[in-house]
Amino acid sequence: MPIQNDHEIHELYHLSKELEHAVQEAKNSADPREIQQLQHQLRDVQHRIQHARGKAINGSGSSSQPLIEAQLRVEELQHTMERAITNLNAMDDEVQP
Repeated sequence: MPIQNDHEIHELYHLSKELEHAVQEAKNSADPREIQQLQHQLRDVQHRIQHARGKAINGSGSSSQPLIEAQLRVEELQHTMERAITNLNAMDDEVQP
């Protein structure tokens, strides 16, 4: 029985794609709460991906390429959210007297 299955790999891959869409919406809405919630989700998904990659490396025979793509996507989305928070904070600083 494989340690890692294709279903989990594809689930994480598609979840990273869904988060990509959600990040764009959150960035456009400039809602700090939504951005923080997405940051939490991204960290959770990143941990799940790293765990799945560890299992795949240990010999499941499944291709880990979708996991690598998902991990890179999630890392970039995390940077996007960090920049969005920085920009929101900068705007708040400019608005305050």
